[in-house]
Amino acid sequence: MRRKISAMLVLSMLGFILLSSCGTEEVQQPTDGTLDTAESAETVSDDYGYIAPNIQKEDFGGRNFNILYPEWSLYNHYYFADEYNGEAVNDAIYDRARRVEEMFNISFEYITRGYIDTILPEIQKVVRSGDPSYDLALTHCATSLLSYVTENILINWNDIPGADLSMPYWNQSVRENFEVHGMLPFMSSDYILPDVNSIFFNKDIVVDLGLENPYEIVISGKWTWDKLREMAKAATKDLNGDSILDEEDQYGFVGERGWQFASALTSCDQYFFGKGPDNLPMIVCDNEKTQNILNIVCELIYRDNSAFTWPYSGAYDPNQGGKPPVDFRSGRSLFYLTPLSLATTFRDADVDYGIIPLPKYDENQERYLTLNWAGFMCVPGSVSDTRLIGLVAEMLAAESCRTVIPAFYDVLLGEKVARDSEAKTMLDIIFEGNVYDLGVNLGYYGIFSSQLSSASPNNSRYIKASRAGIEKTIADYIEGCSKYSSK
Repeated sequence: MRRKISAMLVLSMLGFILLSSCGTEEVQQPTDGTLDTAESAETVSDDYGYIAPNIQKEDFGGRNFNILYPEWSLYNHYYFADEYNGEAVNDAIYDRARRVEEMFNISFEYITRGYIDTILPEIQKVVRSGDPSYDLALTHCATSLLSYVTENILINWNDIPGADLSMPYWNQSVRENFEVHGMLPFMSSDYILPDVNSIFFNKDIVVDLGLENPYEIVISGKWTWDKLREMAKAATKDLNGDSILDEEDQYGFVGERGWQFASALTSCDQYFFGKGPDNLPMIVCDNEKTQNILNIVCELIYRDNSAFTWPYSGAYDPNQGGKPPVDFRSGRSLFYLTPLSLATTFRDADVDYGIIPLPKYDENQERYLTLNWAGFMCVPGSVSDTRLIGLVAEMLAAESCRTVIPAFYDVLLGEKVARDSEAKTMLDIIFEGNVYDLGVNLGYYGIFSSQLSSASPNNSRYIKASRAGIEKTIADYIEGCSKYSSK
């Protein structure tokens, strides 16, 4: 999802004028099945991505449209709905499906075989047997993606009629970073809800210590990792007076010391993989800037005496019912690096909190960037009707932008934060800057996060030791995409 926030809108944010979310205004569409793009574009600000697709109503005979998905992350809660239940996202999802079904006279079927490792073998099976059972498949963000490409078992999104990938409700970052020789194996749109990391902050600590308002810092463009470190130092306290900072004390920053920190590299506008000569993927993080970012984060974690971080453990994972060793809910931390989706677990917490994006590298960086950890859509090579798939994917993207994304905002914000107009503005900034990185999605996010196990990482040495494997992965991806272009 790519939104545009203009300088004028930033000035509006400074005045705390709330920006409406994508499609918040209800658009009345013609009842004859024709979607009036021009009329809708005037009704809903295209700053938020919604332009009604120019698609006509068609009859596909009531056939099933089968979507394969893994039981993972947001797929478990925010994609499928069998009926109305009064919850905003569920009901928006149900309406989206019903509208698309009526548009094309189809019936959605959602099929899972289990966890993330089930998708590749299932697609391998149907493609090899020529079985058109699945029209669309949803994947994990980084599991087996290379195999889909090298085994030549997907349809190129650029070859799917009916899907206008240039529309703003399709994620352009995927097109820019994943397409090779005209082959685009995976795609994301507003149908794939952003799964990003963010910073939660404790409003009471900000007020008690007389710190700057984090919302205002973000809007001013001065929210950097150095600013976070400065504020974190001011918030750290030895609460029990034993002269030892431990789990019983207050910290300026807390977070799991794992994959989440890979988002720090992206937030500084530094990618793992980028495009090089002939517009082909290459390693781009073997540089001084990446080393500087590692140094900044390691200063925060190891030397500022203001952070408490921990390695992954199910006992600490809120998604598994665990509790972090220094729990943000306890009110004993100023900042918390965490998946934004965990906002739903803070509804009953006593702490008064806000949500902001991860910091920038420095004030010269133009915008806030957020690494998207969501999965992808792909089309098995055995499908029977690519045109129907394109039409349905287009409508799912547009309808998600118009109705599901605004409802998703409300769920993430909850009643406490929803009263903050600034918090909704922060979600606009976070979602506007969501990007993908081919290096992360091919499994190399550990280039950054794994190095944080050392207080003094050496990025060049780390990459030198791993370069042969990384470059082979890139070469295999390029070769796999080349097979498609020669078909």
